[in-house]
Amino acid sequence: MVPTMKKIVGILGGMGPESTAVLLQKITRWTPAAVEQDHLRVIIDSNPKIPNRTDALLFGNLEPVVQALCETARNLERAGAEVIGMPCNTAHAFLAEVRASVEVPVVDMIGEVARQARQGFGKQTVVGILATDGTLRTRLYHEALESHHMEALGPVGPGVQNAVMDTLDTVKLHGVSEEAKAAISVAIHDLGAQGATALIAGCTEVALILERYPPNLPWLDSLTVLAEALVREATMDDPGSTG
Repeated sequence: MVPTMKKIVGILGGMGPESTAVLLQKITRWTPAAVEQDHLRVIIDSNPKIPNRTDALLFGNLEPVVQALCETARNLERAGAEVIGMPCNTAHAFLAEVRASVEVPVVDMIGEVARQARQGFGKQTVVGILATDGTLRTRLYHEALESHHMEALGPVGPGVQNAVMDTLDTVKLHGVSEEAKAAISVAIHDLGAQGATALIAGCTEVALILERYPPNLPWLDSLTVLAEALVREATMDDPGSTG
């Protein structure tokens, strides 16, 4: 049997740094390997200097973000990456620009999560989205889930989404805490009260919280989904479309 040629994975990271490190761990865990040499080669550009994506989307200063994302993607391509993943949900608002800047495939994490949600939760499911203001206001998950005949909603209670945003910023800097758990628990209760019967961790920092403190609803971790997709694209004989 001719061995499968494995592609080199590039991680366009730094948004935030811990999520980037966790994605590498998940890629390692999801890669079928009998010996060390069976693992994928992974090139990481952890670039925390990329401007805040939510601020850019809310206030309209998009070009610095686009430039930084595209240059980081090109760095990965020049270094040898053959497929790229971005462990930042909000950055997927700029996915088209990033894809246009390189010749190698860039995985659509949002699309991958929506497909898994359809398979795991079923059509017509109301899915609560725990995400940044930028992700919610650009309706990234709303549109992706609607294309699979599902409904997405975000927190609506007074101050709930503001508390989520504060929590995400804190986790980026200081890691997961009991305070982070409490804030996200309030948001989950808000989503459940609206009718959500499943959740998507639509921000990679949310996934870090829910992994340590599992919610009482079924949920999907965008980081895990991205890791699975990158392993699939890097190891299959004919990668085809990345969504």
